[in-house]
Amino acid sequence: MIEWSKLQDAYGPADAVPALLAALDPDPAAEVWTELWSRICHQGTVYSASYPALPALLDAARGWAPPARVMPVSLAATILASPQTGADERARYAALAAELRSLAADSLRAPALSRADIVCLQQAVLLLDGEPWAEQYDRLLSGELDGQCPACATDLMIVIGEYGFFVTDQEWIHGHNERAAPIAPAEPANPDDPAGLPSVGEWLWHGARRHDDAELQAWIAHLFGRGRCPACAAQWPVLDAVSA
Repeated sequence: MIEWSKLQDAYGPADAVPALLAALDPDPAAEVWTELWSRICHQGTVYSASYPALPALLDAARGWAPPARVMPVSLAATILASPQTGADERARYAALAAELRSLAADSLRAPALSRADIVCLQQAVLLLDGEPWAEQYDRLLSGELDGQCPACATDLMIVIGEYGFFVTDQEWIHGHNERAAPIAPAEPANPDDPAGLPSVGEWLWHGARRHDDAELQAWIAHLFGRGRCPACAAQWPVLDAVSA
């Protein structure tokens, strides 16, 4: 029996968490998800109440159809991959994490997923696999990732998406900026060939192709491409800057 009142969420004693877990909804737009995320994984921060919530999230993912698992899988993966999650918690929930990964991978095979669902499910797999840059993968949906030049440590904005493919160290509006250095995608830039991508990039690329999302394929090719620092002109793999 979990004594939730003795556990903490983002706002204090976690008394409200069990009712939220009992009200989980397959609709990702349901208000319960906003409330639950804000309480047990607020801006990526985890609390003592976060880990006891994991079995309920797994039960929801098990019981729902593959396309409906995005929210429980994503929330659980984010908790497990948090830098605050220590070795003891990782060991305690290792079997749960392995099942979550399997459910996320299975959901990616469902037909007619939205781009957001594809990206979030892929991110869950990446997080559970321990990819160090995975926490930013969903920011492809907004078109900008944070980065830092591996050579000179300048803070960078890495733009990949509808506004173009470039690196800048200054504010930009709709892709226009005097200090924008272009990103070269992983080669060859062939929409039918993932050659030049590492195995994890190839897996992501094939996942986008399975859902006929050529635009997401291009984003992935640029994420695994090469960029240049507009401050010092050093060149590097884009993921090195994202990881930094």
